[in-house]
Amino acid sequence: MTHFAVNPRDKKAGEKDITALGRAAQYVRMSTEHQEYSIANQSAAIALYAAAHDLGIVQSFVDAGKTGTTIRHRRGLQELIRTVESGAADFDHILVYDVSRWGRFPDSDESAYYEYLCKRAGISVRYCAEQFENDNSPTSNLLKALKRTMAGEFSRELGVKVSVGQRRLASMGFWQGGGAPFGMMRQLVDQNRNPKRILKIGQWKSISRDRVLLTPGPPEAVATIRLAFDYYTKERKSRHQIIEILNIEKRFRGRTPWTLQRLNDLLMDPIYKGAYPYGKTEHTSHSSRRLNRDKWLVREHAFPAIISEKQWNQARDRIRQEINPLVDSDMLDGLRRLWKRKGHLNSHLINAARDIPSTVAYQRHFGGVNEAYKLIGYPLPKDYSFVNAINLSRRIRSTICDEICKGVVSLGGTAEKLPARNMLLLNREVTVHVSVCKGWVRPKLTPLWRLLLGKVAPADILIIGRLLPPSSSVLDYFVFPAVSQLRGVWSARTKDNDLILDLYRSDDLRDFIESFARFSFRGLA
Repeated sequence: MTHFAVNPRDKKAGEKDITALGRAAQYVRMSTEHQEYSIANQSAAIALYAAAHDLGIVQSFVDAGKTGTTIRHRRGLQELIRTVESGAADFDHILVYDVSRWGRFPDSDESAYYEYLCKRAGISVRYCAEQFENDNSPTSNLLKALKRTMAGEFSRELGVKVSVGQRRLASMGFWQGGGAPFGMMRQLVDQNRNPKRILKIGQWKSISRDRVLLTPGPPEAVATIRLAFDYYTKERKSRHQIIEILNIEKRFRGRTPWTLQRLNDLLMDPIYKGAYPYGKTEHTSHSSRRLNRDKWLVREHAFPAIISEKQWNQARDRIRQEINPLVDSDMLDGLRRLWKRKGHLNSHLINAARDIPSTVAYQRHFGGVNEAYKLIGYPLPKDYSFVNAINLSRRIRSTICDEICKGVVSLGGTAEKLPARNMLLLNREVTVHVSVCKGWVRPKLTPLWRLLLGKVAPADILIIGRLLPPSSSVLDYFVFPAVSQLRGVWSARTKDNDLILDLYRSDDLRDFIESFARFSFRGLA
């Protein structure tokens, strides 16, 4: 993030005093598309727009080489939104080259939401290269919606074209990005497959016509791979024995000791017989999933082999014999045997046991280890697991939000849930953030609650419901308006609290809800 400051005494004759100009921030983003979208070109166009509209650029937020399909990893946009929501922004306008630079989100509502956050804070977003003024008129809103949809569709179509091109190159045996697997190195070649050099970690090809192949190396890793396959197929050692030997001899996979899963991946990877399996996972903007082997694209004899195909097939066949298809009833019986043998159960014991599957297998088959526990009658702690606590808190927050909305609407007001989690907009002007806080049970002492108010107010009003352990029912509420200026972490007890905290405590939300039928909180701020 870059700051620009101008001393009024340094301005030349005829120049406008920046203190007399409107204050603006610019947001610029470049992925890897076209030169017209370079950071310098965007900044130049924005500077011309600012000069024509009497605006001075006082702050810049930059995302260089970042995709516009998600806000993840876009530090510039994240910092911009944080600055706007914190109330610390010293500008009234945000200048963006065009709608696509703001983002190419697959869901156009996400792009609109981030603009709405700025608008709610009283900061306008201006698209400098667009042929319409972002003035909230019906025409402007229609064109923005169309542009956002077009931007997302462009990204989707580009992704399809790139995927088709990568699959074509993979079918020719060229490595398609990512680090090389253990025991292999990336070999840069020209368009005629003539070797050029070995690419080190962090190095990439600089000429578009060059390609990348895999070649065995370094020698120590290649020797480890061959040794593991020989132990397994020729000496018929068990996988646990192989892991123990390799770790004792410190023949690690990189710097990581061997585990059963890592050894299984090594013995089953077609790369080591020279084949290139491509498209093993399917990625979307928010998730990825592993595809079945019949949907992979496999190019045989793509790279020099470390292991012969015959030996690789022997290892694969033995693993398939040892790893039988898991049956739910057998998995539960194994869990019962472990419980009887150890007297209790936990993830560590399950993963350490050699006669039952890992916790990952129970997760896939039953939806979680706790679900498997229930099926064998193993007692679970009441609502004290991490996942159960999170789910319970979410349900309680959702219930509080529903009660507030229902109460305000019944009194003639308006209430809506905003896209941000646990955020409400009441009477079209007051934002409310709902949170809950679970008490800590302390031996021989009263429960203690830590109220997290943060460094900045998340909304006009923050509501924190205190949950009474162990039942997790709502004990009372603290209602903090942003104008209170209370920040940081506050400790609360059932009695003898700080007098300031007691000013904002309430047994229920009845008075808070009824206040929206009489007047606007914003008018008091």
